[in-house]
Amino acid sequence: MEFALEGTRFFDLVRWGIAAETMNSYFTVEKTRVPHLGAAKFTKNRDECLPIPEQQIQYSKGVYKRNNGW
Repeated sequence: MEFALEGTRFFDLVRWGIAAETMNSYFTVEKTRVPHLGAAKFTKNRDECLPIPEQQIQYSKGVYKRNNGW
């Protein structure tokens, strides 16, 4: 999990295809200790990237696409 929370290192987990496995394992262990993680679930192909701000989508004239999972 430490690896996942260090910015660019998180994208190593995504590139290796183990981000969902790593994050969900962490949530399973930590949700008993940290109540606000109770409903946390990392979904592959949805949660790998932060949403692109609307202003940037409009500025790109359709090059940037919305991540509808957010």
